[in-house]
Amino acid sequence: MIVYHYSQTLREGDRLEPGHEDYSDLCEPFVQALERGGDCFHAMLLNGKYLYAVLGRSGLRNYADYAKWAAEGVFEYVRREEFPTCASRLRCSYFCPELSDCIRMFHENFDEEEEEDRAKVRLFAIEADEESLERRDVSLFDAAYDYINEKQDTEAAVACARRYFAGEHGAEPSWEYLSAGEAVAVKDVTDLLR
Repeated sequence: MIVYHYSQTLREGDRLEPGHEDYSDLCEPFVQALERGGDCFHAMLLNGKYLYAVLGRSGLRNYADYAKWAAEGVFEYVRREEFPTCASRLRCSYFCPELSDCIRMFHENFDEEEEEDRAKVRLFAIEADEESLERRDVSLFDAAYDYINEKQDTEAAVACARRYFAGEHGAEPSWEYLSAGEAVAVKDVTDLLR
């Protein structure tokens, strides 16, 4: 099945490596905190929020987005506990079902970046094993991020994760595919981004 993916490192003909960037070290402390209970997780959130503010003042904030890594931790915890046969967001490749979705997501994520960084991004048509693709509504992840970031509301984030892995969707779904299976970049279609 043909799906779409953008990357700064992938080249035409490459096989995608699920979990290529491996951010599990940034999420695992949040998973471990959830395993110890809600109070421990909430303490991690507040500590992360403080660290994010400190690093923001020094210009080193990029990897300190505590809400992103906490939300990923919530999703991984729920997946491990309740949906163990589903693909892990930390160890998969992400794909857009439609080219227009991938172009929209590129603009959402890179329009405020420097032109030099935007130019490094390549867009690919990907041949992926249809059986390994799991369709999920990324707007549920975005909602969980907002709950964590704005209110430190763990219960609401957990509810979003449950709906996500159950294959449910929000009022305005934004579909993505997760896959831990084999996939190959078959065609560079980057000129469609510009």
